[in-house]
Amino acid sequence: MGRLPGLTCTARLGDAWIDEGTMCRLRTSSPGLLGVWESFRMLAEWKDKYEKSHVYSTAPEAITKRAIDLKIIGGDFRRGGEIRLDSEAYLKRLIELASGGRKKVGVVESKGKARLQFYIIRGGAEGFLPDWLLGQNASDVITPGEATDGKKARTFRFDHNDVLAVFDGTGKLISSARLERPLSITGKWSQEKADLVYNSWDRKEVFVYRNARPGWIPYLGLGVEDGMRGKVATVDMHKQEATNGCIFIVDPDTPTMDDSNLGTFEPKLINDILASIGRTAKDTKGRVSLGVMHVVEIK
Repeated sequence: MGRLPGLTCTARLGDAWIDEGTMCRLRTSSPGLLGVWESFRMLAEWKDKYEKSHVYSTAPEAITKRAIDLKIIGGDFRRGGEIRLDSEAYLKRLIELASGGRKKVGVVESKGKARLQFYIIRGGAEGFLPDWLLGQNASDVITPGEATDGKKARTFRFDHNDVLAVFDGTGKLISSARLERPLSITGKWSQEKADLVYNSWDRKEVFVYRNARPGWIPYLGLGVEDGMRGKVATVDMHKQEATNGCIFIVDPDTPTMDDSNLGTFEPKLINDILASIGRTAKDTKGRVSLGVMHVVEIK
């Protein structure tokens, strides 16, 4: 069935309308060399827009992560806006594809308790990196900094490449954030310990507690019952401040180190988690069990 006289395009199909083979200018270009050139130009513009808004580094996992992202959007750069850290559908699909189908976010029986689902996606931050990491290996970045002793001459090696996504027992996305994991700190921390702890987190219990050690900036830490705490090393995930090996939860609103608000600030991800179980940062004093950690690695 051809199109009706006077109609150039419509999304409605059927006997009284155009058939699926009829050209629509909103979907394809007009025929001829000019139309072909216009199609290529528009595709190049969408690809350029995607590349500018999604930063991938030179890390080994970056190629695989970019391929997964493009698979999720069907290779159509016009759908680049779907690749977002705040998208539940995207994160679920990423977890499934990155794990080869072994891990899927599903429904968890809570039995009256908050049983949240935590997913660390190693390499998942590729595509969401800050511009300054373009052209660098985001999984191994050397930077100056200070540990909790205040000494600023220490050298840090950070892995900026991981993402933490948190879902409730029904599979609804609660929050997500990029992580910055210290691999080594001169005189304080070694990659051997960092990897030993991190590699033990899959399928372990996650909890939140308040660390108010005298002389430290108080913080709420996400801890994992990894069997290492107090034995090999105690590693929390918390706001971006000083660290002896704990992992930073990246939040664009984190105050600077000399800002007095840092003592009361908590990252959005932690506040979102607490809100999902009916708590706030102020009324969280002791240890609160939250759920289970899952680790997915993009290779």
